[in-house]
Amino acid sequence: MRDRGPLANTMKRGLHESLNTDMLERIAREVFAEEYDLHERTGFPPSVAVPGQVAVDCIVDDAVAQGRFLHLAERLVRLDNEGFMGRAYRVTGLREVFKGIAAEGYLWDEETGHFMEDPHIRRTPSWGRLIPGEEHRFSLLRVDVVRNSQLVRTYGEAAARDAFDDLRSILARCVELRSGRIWSWEGDGALAAFLFGHSTTSAVLSGMALLHELFLYDRIYNSLGEPLKVRAAVHTGPIRYFPEVGEIAKQETVLEVMEAESRWTPPGMLSITPAVAPTLDRVILDRFRPDQAESSRLLVYEVRLGSP
Repeated sequence: MRDRGPLANTMKRGLHESLNTDMLERIAREVFAEEYDLHERTGFPPSVAVPGQVAVDCIVDDAVAQGRFLHLAERLVRLDNEGFMGRAYRVTGLREVFKGIAAEGYLWDEETGHFMEDPHIRRTPSWGRLIPGEEHRFSLLRVDVVRNSQLVRTYGEAAARDAFDDLRSILARCVELRSGRIWSWEGDGALAAFLFGHSTTSAVLSGMALLHELFLYDRIYNSLGEPLKVRAAVHTGPIRYFPEVGEIAKQETVLEVMEAESRWTPPGMLSITPAVAPTLDRVILDRFRPDQAESSRLLVYEVRLGSP
């Protein structure tokens, strides 16, 4: 991320003109944490009011240092649009702040009320905004190639590698089109994550799109002597984000989606867990059926000729 000094100064000027210290501290506690103490941060004793400019400088500098500048900007947008407790607030300088954030490669997403990475510029695993150690509820799509080792032995490493590269491209397209991110490739398996908007729906639609694209790929482009089959599973749950994939992979939600894929999902199918099913629109959920395996609680989807 580039130096945010000029952009931070623009925000400081707007806040100093728009909000008193009490409102600034209310906003700060939402952006950082309830225990955020402006007196403690600035060194002023509790009996002394923190000067407005000092409060502004402290809050904005903390937001930059802690990677929460976008979060602060988003909260100010909501304040400007919605007010607070029935009172209208107009935050000056927001247009200039928007322009500065856009210059850093972010777009404003009206649906989620967040600044999101411009996908034409970059696509990072953190969406350019997640803070290491913070917990969020993610939706995960786990994908693995069926019989990948046998494909290599049967058709040769070069042919199998070409097919796996095609799969990577197809999956990336299906995931990133729905604002997801590929978090890891392990051999011939992948883990994709979704967070914003209707994340479970996005993950499920990405998995369904993957099966449909592979259905066409096998009939038009696949140079192997057999279809390139995958198993895919979608699950949702809390994950504490870290840049290191190894730290993410040890967490329960990730282990659960990997088990759903490897142990319970039949080849060539997409499964969804009981945590996912209630979140889906009926139009999507009706495309799934109960897994026939005994003890499985998954619902599964497959592409079949003549299926609705």
